[in-house]
Amino acid sequence: MVPRMYAQAALVVVCCALFGCAQDVQLKTKVPAKSPSSKWSRTLDRISTADGIRYDLLKRKRRRLNQYVAWVGEHGQHTDGWSESKEDKRIAHLVNAHNAIVLHNALRLKLPQSPDDVSIGMYRWSEGGFYWGSRYRLDGEWTTIRHIAIHDTVNRYQEPLLWFALYDGTRDAPPLRSFSSKSLQSQLKSAARSFINSDRGLAKTETGWAANPLFFRYQDDFLLWSHASTLCEWMLPYAKDERKTWLNNQGDQCALEKRPADRSLAIATKPKVTTQQPTLTTPD
Repeated sequence: MVPRMYAQAALVVVCCALFGCAQDVQLKTKVPAKSPSSKWSRTLDRISTADGIRYDLLKRKRRRLNQYVAWVGEHGQHTDGWSESKEDKRIAHLVNAHNAIVLHNALRLKLPQSPDDVSIGMYRWSEGGFYWGSRYRLDGEWTTIRHIAIHDTVNRYQEPLLWFALYDGTRDAPPLRSFSSKSLQSQLKSAARSFINSDRGLAKTETGWAANPLFFRYQDDFLLWSHASTLCEWMLPYAKDERKTWLNNQGDQCALEKRPADRSLAIATKPKVTTQQPTLTTPD
């Protein structure tokens, strides 16, 4: 675990020791005999938009979400005995499971205005209740959303590109998508390029360019696990056009601004339904 996570992890351990563990989310759904991953992936394509999640559609497909979350709860590298050679399969499984659990928790908690505002028991600090205080089954064991993202995924594989795949439910997060084990690295790089070349990832300001808070929050990961010395240098290979030109001109300075955070739950606006009015005609 990298240094920036020590304090937060220690706080979680202390809270568990003093006040008991997090709230276990018990699913009533029976674990499917066969993997529902393909059906869930198709559902994900329908509910995920650039504007956020179509939770209205997700509520109609809640059974499919429940089945997938129940399935990943009892399947994975340990329970299914995946070998070390199946690394991309393990990573894709963890990412997709993490993201589905985030959606399930948002619905379970009745779509909070922000995941950061959720309090569960003694998990009352910002992000505490939603990400640390809600425990789900994964691969036969109880775990939390942040533990999956930080410990099981990013830190284990020391791959900062995974921050563009792990969806935290807020408007700061890269758009939600499903990932497969086939050509996983290409998918992760594509997600990074899309994010960096969007206003959500890197937006022009009156004085320069402002990056999404994600880059500053996980700056240690981007720099320690790469040869880049600044965030500008790290972003450069993924940037295009004027973003690429600006980043390339920064040198060692990297005068990158930090965009204000938007930690509200990313709920997509329903598409407007327009009814065409009949054309009125008058007799000659």
